[in-house]
Amino acid sequence: MKLQRFLDRGAVTPPAVVLGVFIGPNEIGVARYLGRRGVPVLMMDNNRHGFAVPSRYAAKMLCPDPHHDEAGFVHQLERVGRELPQKAVLFPGRDDYVLPVAAAAARLGEHFLMPFSALPVMARMLDKWQQIEGARRAGVDTPHSVLLLSAGDMAGAAADVPFPAILKPTTPQAGQRHLGAKVLLLGTAAELPAAYEKASVCGPLLLQEYIPGEDDETYYLGSYLDAESRPLAVFTGRRLRQHPRGFGGARAAESVWVPEVADAGLRLLRELRFHGVSHVEFKRDPRDGRFKLMEVNARHYGTHSLAAACGVDLSFVAYADALGRPIIAPRQREGVKLLMASRDFVASPQEILRGELTLPEWLTSLRGTRLDGVFSFDDPLPGVADFVHAVTRVARRSLDKAKRRVKIGTASPPGRGGDRT
Repeated sequence: MKLQRFLDRGAVTPPAVVLGVFIGPNEIGVARYLGRRGVPVLMMDNNRHGFAVPSRYAAKMLCPDPHHDEAGFVHQLERVGRELPQKAVLFPGRDDYVLPVAAAAARLGEHFLMPFSALPVMARMLDKWQQIEGARRAGVDTPHSVLLLSAGDMAGAAADVPFPAILKPTTPQAGQRHLGAKVLLLGTAAELPAAYEKASVCGPLLLQEYIPGEDDETYYLGSYLDAESRPLAVFTGRRLRQHPRGFGGARAAESVWVPEVADAGLRLLRELRFHGVSHVEFKRDPRDGRFKLMEVNARHYGTHSLAAACGVDLSFVAYADALGRPIIAPRQREGVKLLMASRDFVASPQEILRGELTLPEWLTSLRGTRLDGVFSFDDPLPGVADFVHAVTRVARRSLDKAKRRVKIGTASPPGRGGDRT
């Protein structure tokens, strides 16, 4: 969609502005499900990857990186807002966009409708330790967890938390940005000092009991709560596979209604006084069968398109509520599966070769799959670009590993000349 067409259509129908990756499952899902209902959509992102890939449902615009240039990002949003023919509904699709938008709500409110909480609540929602404390107050089960504010907290934490355990930053994105991973898995307490030294650049850390079990023990609540924390749309699902295994994003998921997950997640969101679309993730502990809180994402999430395909369109419910036309989503359809093919068709063969997954298991798991997280026949190019990007990324990593092996294999032994015969 061209920008001028977006503006022209926005004069008739209140538009939406989506902040995040142009071909990411969070953002393209919002654009498609709103676009299919006739809502004009503008997507804004700081990353040029995918910018040249058109979507029939959205116009696109580059913006400053809110992490490195928050003032420039907010200033551009204001410029966009002044060009809009009427107020647009604003959807931050990634954590990096959530706090800058919430912090500038007073300025942005002149041009945008924001169906999510104000800054104090969003700041609590994006702090993993405050999520744990909120869960305890709400009577929601959590893994045993201890906050580490300094190296002096390590001894007490190691004595208190059972191992294996995970070490993770309390703030989102810090792990990916500084460590290249969401969490560090520690087998014993002896590994904690080195892991702490590596991760301390991320700020306060959380030492947390590791909950055993496979990826398919991971369940989640996807919902939209209004300004009074009343649920207008509720969906529960289960992850079948993650990438990377254990601590990654979903690459296969299914619709399954789990009342315990819905009840626990809604209790927590009400305790935190949350307003907006969110994803509350649990893992069922095989040792006692209880659902333990993993994390809360105060935004759209990678498999929200599955909820929409099952009748629970979180994006449109939030959009309608922002316009003062609240609707309640119907109960979800069950047994529908979503696949992130660009991830699963690359990772699963590798896992089969490593013996982590069998070919019959993989093929059986694909039965009932109705939609892909990024590819869509009515809007194919973003999905094609995402798949090409995934394959290219894997090929590049394999080439880098091969180069390192060759370099090691041809290195001269210590004390010898450079030539071998």
